[in-house]
Amino acid sequence: MKLRSFALVAAVVSSFAFPQAATSGVRDERQNLIGGELGGRGLLLTLNYERFVSNEVGLGFGVMAVKTSGEGIVMLPLYVSFLPGDAHSPYLSAGATLLGGTGDFQNWEDTWLVHLSFGYQYQSSGGFFVRPFFSYVRPTEQGAGDEYLVWPGLTIGGSF
Repeated sequence: MKLRSFALVAAVVSSFAFPQAATSGVRDERQNLIGGELGGRGLLLTLNYERFVSNEVGLGFGVMAVKTSGEGIVMLPLYVSFLPGDAHSPYLSAGATLLGGTGDFQNWEDTWLVHLSFGYQYQSSGGFFVRPFFSYVRPTEQGAGDEYLVWPGLTIGGSF
């Protein structure tokens, strides 16, 4: 009986005396992601930067600008990402995209689109990442009615 009590006390004391090696996730070691996004929350093609504040939560933004014949459009997606896994993970995101236009380019003069995204992300320990996903995109302007878009997206890039 005394031996069991001693073993139990020794196990508890050793768990406090000898710290466990913490395992870090791939985004703890490579917190910054830069990539090109085709489709998705930027609708066409955007250059994105994302910073992970933890292994699961990231803050990101993108930019895309097109100008033709005196007309142009700028898209600025802003979003929060959630990845519960590590190298292979489901991907969830929410945010808004600012559309700014000049001229008569689709009447997109300072319009916000809200978006929810879901998909998958693979991020290697060497820095490569790929993220196929779908975005639910809806305008915030009055009079938009029930307009929405479910749009596929693909982001490919590197992390450091």
